Amino acid sequence: MSPGRFLALFLAAATGLRWSWNLARPLSAEQAYLALCGFIPSPAYFDGPGGTPWLVACGISVAGPGGFGATFFWPLLAALASIASYFLVYSLVAKREGLAVAVLLNLLPVFNDAALHATCAMPLTTAALASLFCAWQALDRNSGAWWFATGLCAAFGLLFSYTAWFLLPVVTLVLVVSHRWRPRLPSAGFWVAWLPPLAVYVVLLQWNAQHGWIHFIGGTWKTALNLHFSNLAPSLISAGHAVTPFVLIALAIAAATAFARIGVSPKIKFVTLPALAALLAALYAALRGLPTLSPGLLAAALTLPLLAWLPPQVFRVPTHMLTVIVFLSAALWCAFTLPRPEVKGFIDANVGRTIDDIRAEQSDPVAPPLLLIAENAPMAAALALALPDVTPAAPGHPPVYTVESAAARSQFDLWPRYDQFVEADVPDAAADLDPFTEQDGANPFVGRSALYITVQQPDDLPQAITAAFTAVEPIAEVTTPDGRILRVYLCSDYQTMPL
Repeated sequence: MSPGRFLALFLAAATGLRWSWNLARPLSAEQAYLALCGFIPSPAYFDGPGGTPWLVACGISVAGPGGFGATFFWPLLAALASIASYFLVYSLVAKREGLAVAVLLNLLPVFNDAALHATCAMPLTTAALASLFCAWQALDRNSGAWWFATGLCAAFGLLFSYTAWFLLPVVTLVLVVSHRWRPRLPSAGFWVAWLPPLAVYVVLLQWNAQHGWIHFIGGTWKTALNLHFSNLAPSLISAGHAVTPFVLIALAIAAATAFARIGVSPKIKFVTLPALAALLAALYAALRGLPTLSPGLLAAALTLPLLAWLPPQVFRVPTHMLTVIVFLSAALWCAFTLPRPEVKGFIDANVGRTIDDIRAEQSDPVAPPLLLIAENAPMAAALALALPDVTPAAPGHPPVYTVESAAARSQFDLWPRYDQFVEADVPDAAADLDPFTEQDGANPFVGRSALYITVQQPDDLPQAITAAFTAVEPIAEVTTPDGRILRVYLCSDYQTMPL
């Protein structure tokens, strides 16, 4: 059987297994939050570019409102990443080495974790591998069309993560340090590759400008340079768990071998520099104490091709024997450490109907329906997707609100809120008003009542609830499928938070 046909069968089986793994999983609160953000499309949202929530929402529209639908596209992205890895190594070395790298990629626990959960890690890795393959084709064939494809892949990555910004700069660095490829820098095809990611980046910057640069105000130069080297040892242990210990050792040997030959092999140079950039990004995230799933998976995926240049013997042991050990250990490690899927969700349709019935019972037939306020963004999103009636309290508002706060904490704080003041009607010009008084604002929700849904006990309620409403009383408890208890409080006569 040819390597290409074997890979096709292997990826078909792996994709089917990943789909079946998520088939019975309920929609988690975090997935519901992403889905709600995706159903209200935007170039970006509070937590980053808008690709991840949009893809979650598309999956739910295609495959249904559950964990399977929310992650429907992620096994497909894993298959595309594997294909890109295969063709990258195949074009640089041979089909057999390309097949080995693609299969090993699918045996890594971190890769399977990213293929089963809706995060930006898998789309970013797919974009990186595809862009490197297209860039190599552009260099090898001196093709402007392949350069443009490289830019499209980088732009796709930027739709999901700002980390994708490094893809074209690192390819540029490869050209700069190579005597062979440096003359390609002035070519029109190479600079055309920059247009798609720049277009995406401009859109993201425009969104940030409209929302107070929320993606870029989370730190300062001091925090950016505040590295905790005590995180190094735990990060190495985590890396061993993520890619398995034997694969980590093999990658270290392959990287050392590649660095020794980087000056004499353009192909090794082409692969090594992007892998080094990704490793530095993962190391920086680890030393800062930031999440390492996306940069860690990216570093592993870009370093794996270096295994194709391992010498025939490593420490006097034949490489083919080491390869067998690496593959078997990775397969067993992944099989035993892969977490089992959840079978019970948090807020489902029954909980949504119960909350809706409580609201109907407590609402005055001649008054507007009660507002719904949830403890946090994931709970609010899960409830919004579970309600039988998702009519918002006002046009353009979300079906469920989160507790008011002066600080932005989630996408709910960027959507219209129940505590916001709007411009009041222009007063009668004949009225005796102070000409130096600015136009007053008004809150249309003052005097309204609400249901506050939370897991908090009465003594633990936030001041934003107890001080903003005239009266707050518990009226019901709802048990969720996973055993948690949602407490429902009737909050009467909203008057806004006191200063």
